[in-house]
Amino acid sequence: MTQADTTGQDDVMTHKTPGEIRAEAEAALKPLGQQRIKLLAKLDEIEKELRPLIAEAVRMEVPYRRINEVTAVAPNTARAWAKAEAEKGSGS
Repeated sequence: MTQADTTGQDDVMTHKTPGEIRAEAEAALKPLGQQRIKLLAKLDEIEKELRPLIAEAVRMEVPYRRINEVTAVAPNTARAWAKAEAEKGSGS
């Protein structure tokens, strides 16, 4: 056998089907994907507690820029949360 013949045989033996390649790609995603899902759930919990605190900070005239620096909540999000909390509190 020549070098070319043995290389060709190796390629055939290690060739993966598209399904196998997809399965490997999915398996590579899973660990970090699961971690991200858990972190997003935790973020949702934190935001439920943070919303009324931000609304109160806005009511007390803490600048939106400072709220962003302290919480990493964007100014537009802080405005929306404050507005929603105010409407909830007024019964609108």
